[in-house]
Amino acid sequence: MLFLTGLLGLLLMNSCRSNQGSEEKAVRAIVPVTVTGTRTGTMTEYAEFPATSSFLEKAVIKSPITGYVEKCFVSAGDRATKNELLFELRTKEATVLYQDSVHALGITGLIQVRASIEGLVTVINHPKGDFIQEGEPLCTLVLPQSLVFILELPYELKDYIRLGNECVLLLPDDEKLSASIHAVLPAMTGSSQTIRVILEPRRTMPLPENLMAKVKIIRSLKNHVLILPKSSVLSDEVMKNFWVMKLVNDTMAVKVAVKTGIAGADSIEVISPAFSASDRFLSSGNYGLGDTAIIRIIK
Repeated sequence: MLFLTGLLGLLLMNSCRSNQGSEEKAVRAIVPVTVTGTRTGTMTEYAEFPATSSFLEKAVIKSPITGYVEKCFVSAGDRATKNELLFELRTKEATVLYQDSVHALGITGLIQVRASIEGLVTVINHPKGDFIQEGEPLCTLVLPQSLVFILELPYELKDYIRLGNECVLLLPDDEKLSASIHAVLPAMTGSSQTIRVILEPRRTMPLPENLMAKVKIIRSLKNHVLILPKSSVLSDEVMKNFWVMKLVNDTMAVKVAVKTGIAGADSIEVISPAFSASDRFLSSGNYGLGDTAIIRIIK
């Protein structure tokens, strides 16, 4: 009996030593890492919304008479100059008399319709031969220089808008177009309850109407803030708790909880604690480390 008790004790001691050895090996596991430091700079937070292109200045050319389209001198897409002849119309009375071979009076009843502005023809409403009523649209002209983007902004976000502020338009082909906030229309859209904001591009481009773009508007801007690379800041699954692995020396890093602010594409603002310029942080190899880690800096 005594022999069995001693043997059991020896087995327990060996087991404890084995566990302690494995724990020591786990603690002493050396992780290869790269390190980085902080920098001070400006962080900008953007809000992104959809915007649609539209021509502010349009001229709808209407028929001054009731009659027929005798001739059409332009097509959709043509550029028309001011006072250029667009249509030739014949009154319905003149059409009847013109076709009367017995009582021909030599009345043509032709009316010329000219462009009121210089612009692009976007729509031809009535081609040659159509019967038209007085006041019906014949075609539409637009000024290419009047192209703007209309932003539909939720009313609760109106404080983001400042007249004259710069913004960036991202077109569907990923081209960026600088614009400024030109005006806010004094009306709400009935269905979506949004305000309409006019964004004026800085340069004229041959863009079509109803083109969908994304606009980035400055939501907040902070100067002289502490900035770390995004790869140095870790978080939990719900993105509520954030921390960094700060170097104690060249071989050890410890976990430090941080409060973050504005996040950019590859950097993030650190609000607290107040780190110094000499502090170093892990920028790679930091994922999954415990509160304390033995590290090896690689270059």
